[in-house]
Amino acid sequence: MAESKHKTIVHQELELEGNATKDARFVSSIARTFEVLRAFRPGEGPLSNAELSEVTGLPKATVARLTHTLKSLGYLTSLGNDNRFEPSPSILALGYCVLSNLRVRQLAQPQMTALAKHTSASVGLASRDRLGMIYLAMTNGSPLRTMRHDVGTRVNIEKSAIGPAFLAGVTADEKEYFFGHLARKLGAAWPDTRDRIEASIAEVRERGFCLVDGEWQRDTRAVACPVVSPDLSTVLAINCVAPSFQIGNEQLVEDIGPRLAHLASGLVPMMGGT
Repeated sequence: MAESKHKTIVHQELELEGNATKDARFVSSIARTFEVLRAFRPGEGPLSNAELSEVTGLPKATVARLTHTLKSLGYLTSLGNDNRFEPSPSILALGYCVLSNLRVRQLAQPQMTALAKHTSASVGLASRDRLGMIYLAMTNGSPLRTMRHDVGTRVNIEKSAIGPAFLAGVTADEKEYFFGHLARKLGAAWPDTRDRIEASIAEVRERGFCLVDGEWQRDTRAVACPVVSPDLSTVLAINCVAPSFQIGNEQLVEDIGPRLAHLASGLVPMMGGT
């Protein structure tokens, strides 16, 4: 991917994450509030102030003030009298505003649905979320519930085909930034993981998509490719994933991968932004 003379949105976000404490305009109390909200995960249930403190690393007294404020504003609800909290439906208003304004999501959905029907597989469009990818759109063509992801599902960059596809779309500096954080996160497992990610990136550059066969998730096969706006300000990734017994590598390489790459390239001219 060619370097841009201007910093992409991804690069700006990375600088903010890395230098937030040096920014006089950065409001730490707001950052802490969002850290509390981000601590809640799908399917993991409510959390107490003590658990939120452990997850976020924030002092218990700070967490208690934040959960009280968020509850008062209607963004958290408490269960019984044991001071355990979970997000309220009011949070959806914030997320829906984002999704409804994502033009590329609206453009991609019909084509994703058609590909899912053609393959009987799941097709997803995702954006970066720190060291993960979060699904913005999803069409589940597989009848297996274990293969299904929903909008908002988050996967780690290093444990999914869609993560390396995203990394194939960012600039060299941004890729090295991610690699640095992944190295610290994975420790001794990083060299092998880096080799697999680099191999996937090389595949994207050679044929427009990468193929992953059971490396990131057992008994699944997937193809994925980046979706990069013309001005490099937006980097997304799209994938097609199915159980290994359902789709063979030959079909993925000769049929599904090219279809997915064609879908992605068709979206690019229409991406003035997301």
